[in-house]
Amino acid sequence: MTETLQLVMDQLIPEDKHKEDRPYHRTIREQTKQPLCTMDDKEFTKEEIKQVIESLQSKKTPGPNGITNKIIELVFKEIPKTMTATYNACLRTGRFPVKWKTAKILPIAKQGREKSADTSKYRPISLLNTEGKVLEKLLSKRITHHLYTTEYLNENQNGFTPQKNTVDAAMQVKEYLETHIQRRGVAIMVTLDVQGDFDSAWWPAILQRLGEAKFPRNLYYLVQDYVKEREAFIAINSYNMRKNITRGYAQGSCCGPILWNSQYDTVLNLQFTDHIRVVAFADDLILIIRADSISESENIANIEKGKIAMWAENNKTKFNVER
Repeated sequence: MTETLQLVMDQLIPEDKHKEDRPYHRTIREQTKQPLCTMDDKEFTKEEIKQVIESLQSKKTPGPNGITNKIIELVFKEIPKTMTATYNACLRTGRFPVKWKTAKILPIAKQGREKSADTSKYRPISLLNTEGKVLEKLLSKRITHHLYTTEYLNENQNGFTPQKNTVDAAMQVKEYLETHIQRRGVAIMVTLDVQGDFDSAWWPAILQRLGEAKFPRNLYYLVQDYVKEREAFIAINSYNMRKNITRGYAQGSCCGPILWNSQYDTVLNLQFTDHIRVVAFADDLILIIRADSISESENIANIEKGKIAMWAENNKTKFNVER
């Protein structure tokens, strides 16, 4: 059982291996250690925290400490000033409490692969302590507000994006191809899917991106601490297996989607030729190539895929080879 759990943990929680770093990766790591010289964001308000707590679903399974969303709601009603002061202390000091970083993992078999012996059949559902989820939601809202009010993110990302969905992604493809197809031009579409989804998020690249976005200093330091000293465990009967998390985000993380977008945004900003349009939905990437002939479109596709392959290497990300 111990060996099986170890295999499952290794499959579900990939490692950020420093020994595999190229000079580019080492440079990025060093850049994220530099102090940020931006202004602090304002403190969390009592009303802001109240809204986040009330948005939590009362019947959700609690995290490792067993404290339910309903309990947190009742506690806040009794001592709102104390809880507001606690979360603002986290923001002021740039510290995300270690006790709130531990995830209990429930490995759920993917539909149709229940009988497979391959450990890749599992997807991890992470149970996080409610107190930490409240802080994550507060942080996520501030991150989203800053990135979208400054119009920093690429408009071609349609996943985890306010007021956008798969229909918007499909319409972008349609609008780009419609006139070209009417002129009987040649068009091909290439789809790419990130291997491991959130698990592939590389924290140094995300921190570098937030630094480039002139992120408020206290929010940046809180994110920086949020990704440190994270841990996950699986408990089955009398067996308990723990592992440090050095990259990626737990399925169920509140910050994961917007932080993932901040990293994935850089692939949308690559210098592509005028013959191509790149559209994303979460971790799915669509390349639409317009050309005058099949051979020209194939050449363009190969060149542009080379740029994306270099981006993936720089961001320690892999795309699935089977679709």
